[in-house]
Amino acid sequence: MYLIMRAIPLNIQTMYADLLQSKSLGDIDHGSVSIRTIKGKDYLYVTTKDGGTRRQRSLGRANDPAAMAKAEAIREAANRARGLRTTVAALKKAHIPGPSLPLGRVLEAIANAGLFENGVILVGTAAYQTYPCLVGAHLPSSALMTNDADLLVTSFVSKDDPKDLEEILQRANPTFKAVMSRDDRMPKVFRSSDNFQVDVLTTFGRGRKSPVIIDDLQCSAEALKFMEYLADESIEAVTLYGTGVLVSVPPPMRYAVHKLLIAQERKTNAPKRNKDLKQAKDLIDVFLETDSDGFEDVLQEARGRGPSWKKNIDASLGEIKKQARQGSLSLSSRKK
Repeated sequence: MYLIMRAIPLNIQTMYADLLQSKSLGDIDHGSVSIRTIKGKDYLYVTTKDGGTRRQRSLGRANDPAAMAKAEAIREAANRARGLRTTVAALKKAHIPGPSLPLGRVLEAIANAGLFENGVILVGTAAYQTYPCLVGAHLPSSALMTNDADLLVTSFVSKDDPKDLEEILQRANPTFKAVMSRDDRMPKVFRSSDNFQVDVLTTFGRGRKSPVIIDDLQCSAEALKFMEYLADESIEAVTLYGTGVLVSVPPPMRYAVHKLLIAQERKTNAPKRNKDLKQAKDLIDVFLETDSDGFEDVLQEARGRGPSWKKNIDASLGEIKKQARQGSLSLSSRKK
């Protein structure tokens, strides 16, 4: 049988899985330790990286046992971090996609601020970039390119004081500024001087009002149709920047179905519509060869959520030439 997908070798998948497991255990506090002399006394300082920002903090007097112990732990963590960077480089050399520099810095700053662990989900093409090793196949590079990041926020609650999303993004690039629209009380779009854009999205609540205020991030979010489907479930993935950045993304099958849904809502935006359909098709081609029954179950559940869900999914399946009978895809519908 001719396979459409180009499988990722098992050793590369294992390398990615090990990296993901290492990041899931918690980020290590690593940096470079230096000594500064202030008024004739030596102090230990650590310099750490946060997006595009370097931060320095004092550990204490250089002859203080507690400060010395902290410095030694940080040095050991730096050695482990070098190992993680080596793994990231090896995966990229094996043609596993990583983010652009602007996107990598943004994701690192967001992750360091604890947003992903507190409920924010990365969606859109930035999430799609993380899927090759999760699905075990190389995905066409034309569908991996992006110059923005979409953040889905539905249940974010800051454990400490409210976060300021604009300030967090400025750690990645100090030129990030809020872009206000006429109906905004608080910003839902942020853009840097190099035109990298971060959009905040959410689900519709009662009254179907948009935008929705996200107090704990001091911003608002654009409510979009079908976004609740992505908010229902998320998984951990690692994006290949620095030592690897742990992010929350939708499961790949759920992402593909969502693209089928929203493609029919983009009647006036052909480029985004075409990209939605391409990403859905490329993922579905993989699922049909690796877990067709599992994908058909996911597809059936989504189609059963309502007439508009079924209509959009079936219309998109028709456009990408996937024959569906009662939501079931046939392997014979693949290109030969």
